[in-house]
Amino acid sequence: MTEMTEELAAENAVPADRAGLPPVLLHRGFLLLMVGSFAAFLGEQLTTVALPWLVLKLSNDSLALGTVLAVVAVPKILFLVLAGVVVDRHSPRTVLVCALAGGTVLLTAVGAMLLHDLLALWMVYLFACGMGLAGAFAIPARVAMLPRLIDPRQLQPANAMLMGITQVSMLGGPLLAGLLAASADGLGLVFLLNACCFLLATVTVPRLQPRPQPAQSHHVPLLATIVPAAKWLWSDRVLRTLISYWAVVTLLLAGPVQVGLPLWVDRQLGGGASAFGILIAANCLGQLVGIVCSGLRARKVANLGVAVCLIDGLAGMAVLGMGFTHVLEAGLALMLAVGVGAGYVQVGLFTWIQRRIPTELHGRVLSILMLILITIAPLSALIAGYLILYVTPSQLFIYSGMLLSLFAMLMLLHPDLRKLRN
Repeated sequence: MTEMTEELAAENAVPADRAGLPPVLLHRGFLLLMVGSFAAFLGEQLTTVALPWLVLKLSNDSLALGTVLAVVAVPKILFLVLAGVVVDRHSPRTVLVCALAGGTVLLTAVGAMLLHDLLALWMVYLFACGMGLAGAFAIPARVAMLPRLIDPRQLQPANAMLMGITQVSMLGGPLLAGLLAASADGLGLVFLLNACCFLLATVTVPRLQPRPQPAQSHHVPLLATIVPAAKWLWSDRVLRTLISYWAVVTLLLAGPVQVGLPLWVDRQLGGGASAFGILIAANCLGQLVGIVCSGLRARKVANLGVAVCLIDGLAGMAVLGMGFTHVLEAGLALMLAVGVGAGYVQVGLFTWIQRRIPTELHGRVLSILMLILITIAPLSALIAGYLILYVTPSQLFIYSGMLLSLFAMLMLLHPDLRKLRN
């Protein structure tokens, strides 16, 4: 153990002339993780844009498009908790490498077959299922890597940087995919570029050296190890309250934005896909600004729970304001504001959760939490899709914004959330 610790310290030693940089940027392992994460996030954005166009190119069928997107999501829902168990039982580094390597193979195969005009729709279903399965294992593995890699005191700035590069990839990925897809062999090139991104992410992960963790018992059945994580999560009253609050906020906000925003652009603004894309970009830019501000000012937020409720209350007012405006510029300002608030609180919340969970339970507990949120978002979209049959997009924004603000202000009085300190 001592020799391994000394080896890790030597590998991550920092030259004296770089001592003025933030501590987390002096950690070689974290820099590798950041490079690999950016490559993986960029690749995911490329696929997000290219996959729908691929389905429409092969079938021109909206039902097929919806089915393919569902096939991507189903493995994540079914295997996410199991993936968390595997991450805790084995090395998260090994799990992440296998998931990224599998994605690389799938993307390379699809890109090559597209260039040679050999791809059929049934193959796309297999590809979507495989990518969903790889994502189910990559998500908890990537999340569990960071607390095992760096000093816990550096988690907040590290999370801010990783979330920041996620937003950069969300801004640049769709633009890059759109430019490549415009060429004759565009879709094939997009998938091959995505494969290169995943390959870069794969080769950086083995060079990371997570700190040694207590060995997990391999005599306990795999699924039985979920029970201790679920019991621990239920026993933590503050975390349980936070997740319940987060789930309600997601229910009130995700669906109205996903379903209502494109309809609002089309019916209330009379705009098209370009206006919708600009609004999404404004929200991503706002999140990036919020993440940067959170990383710079994290220590000045004494009570994180109060900050979360206040910002969610303001976000509700911004969504409400979307229902009263008919001007794109006003919509951009409101979407930017919502993004800034979301980016500002998510770094602190995520860091608080990482520090709260025992290291040996990281993969399982985080998988359970992510499964809850992944399930709530489609449910919210389903409810919003039903409500939009009876109300206008503007009314949907007004009602959801009012409910969100009211709920956030009421939860501001909840003693458990007020205990949530940075």
